Amino acid sequence: MAADLEKKTQRILYENPIWKGLIALAVPVFLVNILKTLHDVVDGIFLGQVPDVDGFSVSTSMQSAVALTWPVYFIFISLGMGLSVAGSALIGQYVGRKDMDNARKYAYNTIVLSLVLGAIFNLIVFLGAPLILKWMGATDPDYSYAVTYLRIRSFELPILFLSFAFQAVRQATGDTVTPVLISAFSIIVNIILTPVLILVYNLGIVGAGVSTLVSHWLMLPFIIILLIKAKTGIKMKFKRKYVQPIVIRDIMRIALPASSGQAIQALGFVILNSLIYSFGTATSAAFYIGNRINSLIMFPVLSISAIVSIYVAQNIGAGNIPRAKKAFRTGMFLGIAFMTIGALLIIPFRFFLVGLFNSDPTTLALAGEYTFYLHIGLPLMAVFQTYLSTFQGSGETKFGFAMAVIRLWIFRLPLVLLSMNFTELGPAGVWYAILISNVLIIFVGMYLYSKVKFLPKIRTTFKEEEVMA
Repeated sequence: MAADLEKKTQRILYENPIWKGLIALAVPVFLVNILKTLHDVVDGIFLGQVPDVDGFSVSTSMQSAVALTWPVYFIFISLGMGLSVAGSALIGQYVGRKDMDNARKYAYNTIVLSLVLGAIFNLIVFLGAPLILKWMGATDPDYSYAVTYLRIRSFELPILFLSFAFQAVRQATGDTVTPVLISAFSIIVNIILTPVLILVYNLGIVGAGVSTLVSHWLMLPFIIILLIKAKTGIKMKFKRKYVQPIVIRDIMRIALPASSGQAIQALGFVILNSLIYSFGTATSAAFYIGNRINSLIMFPVLSISAIVSIYVAQNIGAGNIPRAKKAFRTGMFLGIAFMTIGALLIIPFRFFLVGLFNSDPTTLALAGEYTFYLHIGLPLMAVFQTYLSTFQGSGETKFGFAMAVIRLWIFRLPLVLLSMNFTELGPAGVWYAILISNVLIIFVGMYLYSKVKFLPKIRTTFKEEEVMA
């Protein structure tokens, strides 16, 4: 095992205090999440600068179209994310046991699965976009913008799935820097291209989609080189004989609950967005803007929770259950602290922030209201995310599935429907439902966490013909 990998594993398994290790490993993830957030904000801001045509707010319609497409897109990338979760958990547990041969085996099969499924979903999304968006109730011009944007983004799926797998392989060994550098390069290219294509070349929503597509595909040569010629961590040998059904079954056993939970959650967001869209384009755009602002402050907890998952996986693999549980508690404390500070920073300036995205008075008022209710619940999101990452790192992805489904399908959507059909609250009823569902799911998370057994989910023996050469 290389010295750099050994040092990171030593930190994860033995060094104290844990909070220092969590933050040290999370810093690179912080940085790329900041850049990603900046890109999302820039994307929204420059779409908001598209000029009106004959008094019609083209920018609001384009922002509404992007809001409509995101949950649809997320349904399909959820399986790639599920594979990443499974790969990271299983590879991390093998690394914790210092069994690098089997870690390499699971890494290779995770990558192959990701590429195949990414190509399949590319085709499905491209062909199915018009039907899906019609079903959501989209009407022109929002419909035309949304179909165009979703079809362009569909060609990202193969490389996006591969990047998820690459990130899982590297982060499972404690390498949070390499994936960050590649992602940072992609995001910087995206940030540069976005205003040029949207405004300089007047491509509007096409420019937003193409800039993201190009920037993602530029990652491909770096990922391939680092997988084949890695000087530290896990190095790949791409040979067909290494694709092993027993390993694929193990990965899918962990991946399916994780990806199914996210896919079902994304389907719920498709329905939620359809309900929000029924209030009009301004409300849909306000929902988009509020979520973009929320991304400004969510990156710390997302970064910390990603590292919590690695700590939990490796310490379970090493048999150090008390340390795995302590990593969960430490990550929870850090997440709540960061989100409380974030909420206090965002709420007073929310109207200034939404004004950066749009100038339509109705949209601004709705976005300011939504941003307030979303951000008073930010600490709850830290709790939710920490539970989720602990379930992922421990391999108990069925609990993450349960949390995702219950939060949206049992709590949020019924509350939204009750509000729409039995009150006169209008869009505010949706904002209240989102906040209440985030409160209720915490109690579900507490119960599910009490059921986590913190036992390894990895095989300790294979038949001779199943072992990678």
